[in-house]
Amino acid sequence: MNFQLTLTVFLTCFGSSFLFGYYIGILNNPGELVKEFLLENCNWKVNGDFLYALANAIFVVGAAIGAFMSGWIADIIGRRGGLLVNHLPAVIGAVLVGPCIYANSMSMFYIGRMISGLNCGVSSGLASMFLTEIAPRRFRGLIGACHQLAITLGIVASYIITMTWSLNRPKYWSIAYALGGIPAVVSLIILPFCPESPRFLFLRRNKEEAARKAFMKFNHTDDVEIFIDELREEQEISQQQRKFKFIDLFVQPDLRMPVILAVLIQIMQQLSGINAVMAYSSQMIKTAGIPFKFNEICVVIIGIVNVAATIVSLPLIERLGRRFMILWPTFGLAWTLLFLVIFVNIVENTAGIVRKSMGIVSVLFILLYIICFAMGLGPMAGLIVSEIFRTEHRGAAYSLSQCIQWLANLFVMLTFPSVNAVIGGFTFLSYLVVVIGIWLVFLIYMPETKNRTFDEVATELASGKAVIGKKSSVE
Repeated sequence: MNFQLTLTVFLTCFGSSFLFGYYIGILNNPGELVKEFLLENCNWKVNGDFLYALANAIFVVGAAIGAFMSGWIADIIGRRGGLLVNHLPAVIGAVLVGPCIYANSMSMFYIGRMISGLNCGVSSGLASMFLTEIAPRRFRGLIGACHQLAITLGIVASYIITMTWSLNRPKYWSIAYALGGIPAVVSLIILPFCPESPRFLFLRRNKEEAARKAFMKFNHTDDVEIFIDELREEQEISQQQRKFKFIDLFVQPDLRMPVILAVLIQIMQQLSGINAVMAYSSQMIKTAGIPFKFNEICVVIIGIVNVAATIVSLPLIERLGRRFMILWPTFGLAWTLLFLVIFVNIVENTAGIVRKSMGIVSVLFILLYIICFAMGLGPMAGLIVSEIFRTEHRGAAYSLSQCIQWLANLFVMLTFPSVNAVIGGFTFLSYLVVVIGIWLVFLIYMPETKNRTFDEVATELASGKAVIGKKSSVE
């Protein structure tokens, strides 16, 4: 990896992916302070929990809209250009929420929160797409997974900056939110000096010379002529077909299987219960007998475990292949969900030393669950979508899959409290059923994408044939 590639990957991850994670976690620790602020400035007859949930729901709705727009932005403005434009809502969201306490304005908070969600939704598609397209083939998995690593780092940073000894105070929590504008500003200043995606330049802009220059800046070792020939072949295939439209994702036969896989992996990522498990983690920490003053530290430790497991996954994605890394960590995740069903229900129906002991065991299984998620579904969802479509279809496919991801996130957010109130720990059983069902689809139909061109993968998937039992090349 040369300096230009490293700089571009860093700026993309810091200005977009890191900020995505930061805004996901920034309201967790100061939740009670946020509720107090909203109640003080609200004329509605509602409780603080509703207002806090509304803040998160608005964020997710904004993200779903942004995700749906991401493909259009990527194809019209460009991958890098889209990221630059997307930094503006990141800054606007920070500027609105930052002073909302001092302005006593609930409207500023909610509008800023939705605009931040819009930014994160666009980032969820554009950042991963850009990273995958600029990466040399031998580093494509590693660089593509850096998107998820930066998200986990952003979450941990948000936890640390909002601890009680830091900015988790009545007049300062909104300042912590506003600090999220800094990564966007840094990237907005420096990213314009980095090249655009060479694939976008050649296939969407027909700028062969610009694509050559961009490729050589990102890649000093591979033969540019081989790369250009690969793009020409992909271009010839697309020219033989009628002009692609978004609706073709649903009606074009050769796109049926990749679209199914792209949508299912996003649904599986969210309906694996990651948000529910994180919600239960605080309860299990209390049940395990850990003093309340250490709760924040425990949450940070959980976040660090998430980061560490994601780091471990980076070389494994290139060494073991994508198919292995989506199937077997997810298989382990399914087992941890099963054990969580058992131990959480024991905790809910016992008392004393048994309850405390099972609480400790549950915390350990939560950590194991997070490790499995961070090594599989976490980094692999975006990477898989980026590798199973040709460049012409990739933007639209990202729009659809990322929008589905955020809608699935909203579904879990809205249903978890009520379902959990009725069936308690058995909530995890419903997530387990979803994971097993979709895992079987991937076992049968997901091909290996490592060290293969996008065209090769798209051609194999177009047949719709099962790959289970078929030897895939991962050399």
